[in-house]
Amino acid sequence: MEAEAIKVSTVHHEVYDRLRRWISSGSLPPGTKVSIRSIADSFGVSTMPVREALRRLQAEGFVLFERRSVTVTDLSKDQVTQLFKIRLRLEQLASEWAIGQVNDDDIADLERILQRMNQDGIGVEEWRGLNQDFHRRFYDCARSPHLLDLIKNVWDKIEPYMAVYASTVEDFHEAHKQHTEILELIRSGDLPRLLTATERHLEDTAAIVLQAL
Repeated sequence: MEAEAIKVSTVHHEVYDRLRRWISSGSLPPGTKVSIRSIADSFGVSTMPVREALRRLQAEGFVLFERRSVTVTDLSKDQVTQLFKIRLRLEQLASEWAIGQVNDDDIADLERILQRMNQDGIGVEEWRGLNQDFHRRFYDCARSPHLLDLIKNVWDKIEPYMAVYASTVEDFHEAHKQHTEILELIRSGDLPRLLTATERHLEDTAAIVLQAL
């Protein structure tokens, strides 16, 4: 986790964005205690924008202020389960809105992402990024920025636990198999089976995460 001095004028927003990315990516794992002073020093800013950013993250549920420290939120198994259920409902809605608007260029983009995900020796971080790219690229076809914002918000909260998933599985063979099935159902326009496949895909992912917690 490398830090560099922030030189932009909107310091508070840049600190917030960077900390949110660190939490969402798992660079600051759940349960990590955060030092306001050490973050300020590593970013080359005063403690005020760091404190403001952390207060904003607290309002969004990403951190918890205690008497003498700030801790990255560590969700219970029940809370993680709820997030996966919310994610499923939102992604099924996105699938309903997207499937009738998919064109050949969209399919080609999804195929290219899957090919990159299936390369030998792919790293965990690269795979996780491409995994989001695959699902996001399809949901873009829903043409609903508001729905995509809701999905991204849930993804950001659940992404630290996707790091648990990616580091727990022996390989990504089963995930690739499920993604390939999802792509074929998108290609054929078979919405009922796509919704079922999406549910199975997320339930399998949630089961692996919950078992590891």
